[in-house]
Amino acid sequence: MPVPVMKTATAGGRSAWSMSVGKHVCSVLLQAFIAVPCLSQTIGNWAFSNTTSGTGGTYNTVSVADFSAAIPTKAYNGGTVYYGEGGWPAGALDPSAYLEFTISPNTGYQLDLSNIVLTMRRSTTGTAAGSGPTSWSLRSSRDGYAADLSSNSLTTGMQNFTVTLGSSFLQLYTPVTFRLYGYNAVVTTGGLSRVVVDNISIQGIGSTLPLTFTGVQALRKNDKMVSLKWQMVNVGEGNVFNVERSLNGTDFTTINRFTQQDDQLTASFQYEDNQAPGNVPAIYYRIKINEPSGWTYFSWLVKVNNATPKQLVINYANATSQSLVTSLQVPEKGSYQLSVVTMNGALLQQRSLELETGVQVFTLPLQTLSHGTYVVRLVGKEGQSSKKFVY
Repeated sequence: MPVPVMKTATAGGRSAWSMSVGKHVCSVLLQAFIAVPCLSQTIGNWAFSNTTSGTGGTYNTVSVADFSAAIPTKAYNGGTVYYGEGGWPAGALDPSAYLEFTISPNTGYQLDLSNIVLTMRRSTTGTAAGSGPTSWSLRSSRDGYAADLSSNSLTTGMQNFTVTLGSSFLQLYTPVTFRLYGYNAVVTTGGLSRVVVDNISIQGIGSTLPLTFTGVQALRKNDKMVSLKWQMVNVGEGNVFNVERSLNGTDFTTINRFTQQDDQLTASFQYEDNQAPGNVPAIYYRIKINEPSGWTYFSWLVKVNNATPKQLVINYANATSQSLVTSLQVPEKGSYQLSVVTMNGALLQQRSLELETGVQVFTLPLQTLSHGTYVVRLVGKEGQSSKKFVY
């Protein structure tokens, strides 16, 4: 019977294989058809009533909302609106001139953001046309503030602008920062260049992070034994683990079953298959988990070749909504470097791994990457292997 081994802090994201069947219907299973979660509510709000502090939701916190250092004057008007004066560019957007605010999920929770409502105007000072930026745009840390989420014009009348957020703002378990830029500023006679903000509201839902696999490894020890290890986050009491084996990758048989006795934020497990046939080309393993609620989770499929691997290989690399799932096969135990690079070879992220001989599946977070084609690369003393993936 497998037993949990020492808890470890594991990094990584959620994979398509580790999703529950039927769980999070609003924000997960229907992502191919909709870009916003169902049943949204206000989970972040800034009223600017003599304070730049905001109000968070049950599952999240929010930062203060304030102008950048490029805006020299910041003040309240009547205690009900907040403005930033001066520093706004007369021409195109200046990446240093903005209003910034952040929303952060609490530990153990995720956020699905649907839209942001901005209530704002330019200054009414000066002639009838007013003064200050005539254009605005909203960007986020999800792509390094590279692209507009939305943009529009500012007038002297207070307006509500609704910015609809796409699928990249679903299943967030790390903070997201937004920056509101003002530009194309025009200052009329006697006017003051201001962006005046009355309210900012973020709509969405918060929920407990689902059960997630962060790693699965399989190693043939001898002709009859295969050692399985897997790592997870958000493991709940009462979850039933089923260790399954297949000789063709399609038809699976349960070879062991046990029930989780307590809640664990991070956990590692191990099982020794002492009846693994050695006279077939390969064996396939997966972990199936049944929650008390009735939902079912599957791990990634791990293939164990009975022939000893002679070189390191990346078997596959699949990008999900926020992470890369990659299967690695190495000929001997040792230290390896797993990295993500651009198509022209620029290093984006790197992770050092201590790998056992055999096959293992890992995840790498991809939250800060923009959509495109990238390369995952595995390097060890035996050489290197690379594989392209599309995010």
